[in-house]
This record gives sequence, structure tokens and C-alpha cells, in this order.
Amino acid sequence: MAGRPRLPISTFGAITTQQVSLGIFRSVTRFRDWDGQTRKVTATGSSRNDAQAALKSDLAARLRAGGSGDLLTASSPFLLLAAAWMEDVMLDVDRSQGTKDTYQRELRVLVLPFFENFTIREVTVGRIELFLRQQRAQSYPRAKHSRTLLGMILAFAVRREIIPRNLMKETSRMKKPPHTPKALTTEQIAAIRLAAREWRTEDGRMGPRSDGQVRDIIEVMLGTATRIGEALALRQCDVDMDADPPRVNISGTIVVHNGAGVHRQEHPKTHESNRVIGVPQFAADVIRQRLALLDPEDTEHLLFYSRVDTPLAPYNVRRTFRGILRNAGLEGMEITPHSFRRTGATLLANELGMQAAADMLGHTSTSTTKAHYAEPDRRVKPEPAEVLQRLAPPQ
Repeated sequence: MAGRPRLPISTFGAITTQQVSLGIFRSVTRFRDWDGQTRKVTATGSSRNDAQAALKSDLAARLRAGGSGDLLTASSPFLLLAAAWMEDVMLDVDRSQGTKDTYQRELRVLVLPFFENFTIREVTVGRIELFLRQQRAQSYPRAKHSRTLLGMILAFAVRREIIPRNLMKETSRMKKPPHTPKALTTEQIAAIRLAAREWRTEDGRMGPRSDGQVRDIIEVMLGTATRIGEALALRQCDVDMDADPPRVNISGTIVVHNGAGVHRQEHPKTHESNRVIGVPQFAADVIRQRLALLDPEDTEHLLFYSRVDTPLAPYNVRRTFRGILRNAGLEGMEITPHSFRRTGATLLANELGMQAAADMLGHTSTSTTKAHYAEPDRRVKPEPAEVLQRLAPPQ
């Protein structure tokens, strides 16, 4: 004789409710816990409905207690799957806190508004295609981030044996629009420098006058082709003004973490981003001016810092930079502090080759430098014209 069918993990059987005494009802069911054991679960109440509601509340608590990633089924809400994936990400020691914060923000802003009311089973290829089309209509980067994030969530569901395959692999490929890196022109650099020097220095201006730090940051970024976080993370011990040429050690970056605020991270974006680079004289002059403001004994002190001696937040620097661009007449031209990095990469690639540019920027290969940083030089060298002159008609 066949025994009673085994319940699937995290499900319960029929609920029976009986009156056990005057005004007391007891509801009973069997629940198969996350560890595979089937247990009897009971709850009491002053009425039949109260007893059943108390039992269901107990069952819901058991679902949460075992760890949501191991208790989900294809019928579970997608919202619970997303929460379980995010919990798994937060426990990953190989991911930086900045990456975790980014995933958390993009999950909330990009993915959940579309899928939060579906079950996991209802996240079909057709719905994913519709979701990505809507994101692509806003921008390619938005659609790309959405695709990556949703793909990671579905891969997590496959690893937990909640769904048999990752449906993201069955969706249409997303074609990247043509993109050409743009370096700043000499005229744009001159306009930015002038506006930075004059920023908040007018006579009679209300509020605090500029301390000149963003002006100096611009010069350092132009001379080092660094990311804004790397430039803001430079300390007194990271610079060697006695070397020929002067050198800076890129060994950290400024990050902003949820709940932790602004602080210096003891490594740059990637391992390869750790590098020691020579700096041109104009940037070295600015660094010397910054060093003159510091106590020589305080070697860990940052070159750039707030009025209360804390690291400068990249967001605040970017906000000031946008004001400088506005005064320079360059607003709306997609110029950011990262444009200085592209400008340096372009100049180095044209004069010294793509490998020199990649080394300066801290890239593992020239492909990233070429695709995203160095503006192509469309000028053809003059030698071909001399060769083709041989085809000239006879005199």
C-alpha cells in the first residue's frame, strides 16, 4: 500500500480546525521544512478563523526562517527571489561594497518596477523582451544594466533549482549603438580652466568664496588621466616630487557607501589600476602647492579635503564642475570629469601608441582604451600621398 505522498519543500498539507474547549479552537497541518523534515504545526485562537490565521502566520514565519533562497518555488513572488538574490550578493566577499550598493539601487530602480507583481514562473521570455524594449527606448546603458541584473537574478534561480533554465539566454541580442570616444579640444580645455579660476571669486558674491580645490583637481586629472575617485584619494605619501619626472602612486579611490559615508578605499577600481605614473610639470606645480598646505609629518593626509578635514565627495566635485561648465558656455555638451581621462588617453595614443595610453590609464589591454577612451585619429599620414604621386600623368 502506497504511503502518504511527500510534501514538496516549504509547503503544507490540508488544515484541519477543531474546537478543543469553550472558546478555544486549534488548527493543525503538516509542514515540510527547509531541512526536508515534515513536522506538525499547530496554532490556537478564540474562533475558527483566528486559529487558522494564527497557523498561517506561523507557517509564513517558518518560510522566512529557513532562508528565502532555499524555500522559493516557481510560484513564489518574483519580489522574494530578488530579495534572496540580493541577500546572496551581500554575503559575497569577492564583490566590493560599491558594487553591492549599485546592484541594490539598480534592482530597485530598473527591475522591480516591472516585475514586482509577477511570480517567478510568470517571468517569461515574452515579458523579458517587452521589459528590455521599454528600457532600450530610454537608453542603451539602461537596457544593458537591466539585462545584466535580471540575468544574474535568473541565474541565481537556476542554481537554486527554482527554474530549469535562464530565460535571458533566449531573448534577442541587444545591438550596441555606434560610439566614438570624444576628447576635449584645446579651446574647451582653455575655457574650462578660465571658468575654474574665476569660479566664485567675483567681488560682492554672497556665500563662501571658492577654495580653488576643483580648479586644482582639474589640473591633476588632466596631468594624470586618472578617475575622479583616484585623484581625490591621493595622499601626501603617494607623491614623490623629487623624482624626475615627479611621480604619483595610484593606490586607492574615494567611494561612497550606504551607511558608511565618504571614505578612502585602500585600492583603486581594479588590481591593474595600482600604478606609479610620471606627471607633467603643470600638474606637479599644483601638487606642490597642495603639499605646502599640509603638515609634512602627516603623511596619510589627502591632498584634497573638505572644510572639516574629511575626503571630498565625488558627487560634490561633479556638481561644482557642472557649474564651471555652465560659466564656460559648455553646458549640455556631455562633458564630465571623465572627459579629462579620455583627453589624456587620446593624446598618449596618438603620440606614443595605444599601449602607452593603456598603461597610463591602468587598463589590462588596449581594447578597453581603444573602445572607450582614445578618440580615433582620422588623419592619414603623408607618406601614402607621396607613393600615389607615382600615378601622376606624364608631363
